[in-house]
Amino acid sequence: MMFRILSALALACALACAAVAQDKPKQDAPKVSGGEKDAAQKIEKAKGTEAKLQQAAAFVKKYPQSPLRGQIADALAREIAETTDPQAKGSLAQTFLEIFNLPEEAPLVTATLLNSYINTGQTQEALKLGTDWLAKHPDDISVMRNLTILAAGEAIKGNNAFVEQGRTYGKQAIAMLEADKMPAGFDAAKWADFKRESLVSLYRETGVIAFKTGDNAAALPLLEKAVEMGSTDAAVYLIVTDLNNEVYERLVKESMVASPSEKPAATQKAEAALDKVIDSYARAIAFTEGKADYAQANAALRERLAPYYKYRHKNSADGMQQLIDKYKKQ
Repeated sequence: MMFRILSALALACALACAAVAQDKPKQDAPKVSGGEKDAAQKIEKAKGTEAKLQQAAAFVKKYPQSPLRGQIADALAREIAETTDPQAKGSLAQTFLEIFNLPEEAPLVTATLLNSYINTGQTQEALKLGTDWLAKHPDDISVMRNLTILAAGEAIKGNNAFVEQGRTYGKQAIAMLEADKMPAGFDAAKWADFKRESLVSLYRETGVIAFKTGDNAAALPLLEKAVEMGSTDAAVYLIVTDLNNEVYERLVKESMVASPSEKPAATQKAEAALDKVIDSYARAIAFTEGKADYAQANAALRERLAPYYKYRHKNSADGMQQLIDKYKKQ
């Protein structure tokens, strides 16, 4: 999962270079000693990123103020980012930070290190690093989204330690996306797709966090939004059916004990809730239709839908399949 941090840094670097080029059309190459050149060449010739980092450590120790330091750091950061093994990527990024310890050098591997933490399940480290990053880059929706996903994953496993952070970042990201606030430097051509995909994910993750922590009242509208926007997670559809049914059953009980004057309104409210149950069952059936992993769930949903549908349609199942088919087309 990629973040926009490195692209933003690259853009800033490009703009800075362009500004310098305008001020000084013909800039002299940095003056370095023969020893610095030789040491830099050793880094370039070293086999493997780890070996290059070892040579870089020797270079920085001997020439901490060298004008080549920035170029070396940038090149190594890019090489580390291209490492495919998440565990190795994180280890290399940590080594980089031990060598290149200036404040302006750490952001070169922030995205890489965060990527490694996420993909190796180091949730606490990822949330700490991500929180530090967001304090300085409050519009980075990608980071907010990924931290929300991490928190939801932990909540699913029964670990609620990161629930508040996940809900906070998810809520902030949703608000920015719904307000169409594209972050500075973001590729405008990709914004529409990014916005749609991120909203589906964020509604799902924040809904799951609420559900796993027992806040069903908050979970239902969030998960319903994920369904409406085309979530591809069957579990979301199934949870929505259960939560809607829970609401309906509660309202039925309330209508049964309502006073004669309140009973008509209470009954009407319960029947409106039942219509939502029917609708959510139809959506879930349509989504799980033909999926082998959900064959049993699909059959159970159909069995539960039928009596509800008949109750609301004069004991007739006419139109029930058409309702399901409508959601199949969607």
